Amino acid sequence: MVQVSQVRTRSFAPLWRGLDFGPAVVVLAPGSRQPAELPAAWRPLEERFQIAWCAVPEDVESVDRVEDVLETLADRNIRTHVVAHTALTDVATRLVGEFSHIVRGLVLVGASRTPQPTGVRTRVVAPGADPDLTRPDVVRDVLAAVDAGEAANVRLDLPNYNRMTLGRLRVEVGRP
Repeated sequence: MVQVSQVRTRSFAPLWRGLDFGPAVVVLAPGSRQPAELPAAWRPLEERFQIAWCAVPEDVESVDRVEDVLETLADRNIRTHVVAHTALTDVATRLVGEFSHIVRGLVLVGASRTPQPTGVRTRVVAPGADPDLTRPDVVRDVLAAVDAGEAANVRLDLPNYNRMTLGRLRVEVGRP
């Protein structure tokens, strides 16, 4: 039998799939074990996003591995969307608040209550329904929410350009 203190210190390595660079989706799924592969419904998203699937045991107070994922993405200045199962709403809102400089949207799956304000666009998909993150219809709704967030947050990610250069780019793009 595993003692609670042992469970709280156990770490769960994230499952990384998809692009090497580009926007990212960090999935917070309840569970005590990480899947060996990305669920089938999520595989088409691998062509458009970096995906970090993070199994988060519900009784774990520390989410060090998820923070490591977000710190890695922050170091590379990657636009990130967090998708969380309703059981992890409080964890997700805390993480989004901490990493609001890279997180562009929070998608809560199956949430039946409005979370505390996070400072980023928050959408609820499949409210009150079975929040199975592997169902194709749920993944379709998550993708629609992420796409809406991407469209609303379009920005240039040009880390090597200063403000003057960006100003010139805006002026040149705006010329007829």
